[in-house]
Amino acid sequence: MMDYRHRRRLKIWGRAIYVEDDSELIESLKLPNYEAEVERVILFHIEAWNWNCPQHIPIRYSEQEVAALQARITELEELLAKKQQI
Repeated sequence: MMDYRHRRRLKIWGRAIYVEDDSELIESLKLPNYEAEVERVILFHIEAWNWNCPQHIPIRYSEQEVAALQARITELEELLAKKQQI
């Protein structure tokens, strides 16, 4: 499981079970206000987990974050250009 923005990664080891024909189990796992029909689930039996070192995880930004940074860069470049004209 990756969280690029905060440079965190969780490794999970275990076994998964695919369940398609247990309506009682499927009903018990439904999220409130989830409108789609749930037809199957995957149950994970976690055997081990480990948080990894963030050293080699690149930071990734959303489109909105990049747009905000680009707007700020443009603003700062304009301020710098004005100061150089003085």
